[in-house]
Amino acid sequence: MQKTNPSLFFLEGEAPGAPGLKGSRCPACGQTVLLQIAACPRCGGRALETVCIGQRATLGESAEVFHSVDGFDAPYFIGAIATEQGPHTFAPIAAKPGTELRAGMPLRFRLLERADGRIGFAYAPLEQAA
Repeated sequence: MQKTNPSLFFLEGEAPGAPGLKGSRCPACGQTVLLQIAACPRCGGRALETVCIGQRATLGESAEVFHSVDGFDAPYFIGAIATEQGPHTFAPIAAKPGTELRAGMPLRFRLLERADGRIGFAYAPLEQAA
């Protein structure tokens, strides 16, 4: 399997708790951030652990997009995501066109196989995540 962005997320089996987003956690102060980084932004510590985060999240603002881009057929949703561990990001939302998304709704991380065989990810409303 080829990931659409190997530096952004883990596939199942690549890390404890995967699939999910790649993150870094500082054992000195507990700060968790997205991606693998060299130093903690809070305390400057350099002994960061690579962790899998974002399996559960909460939706902030979202929008339905009506213009196709690489790997996404319009219409599709994009939204502001607050992960359970704290970091925030923007991510695609796996929901059917016309779905009513609302701020505060719980989301779950999902892997998505694209038509070209690559694997991407999105967040799905908890009631649609199965």
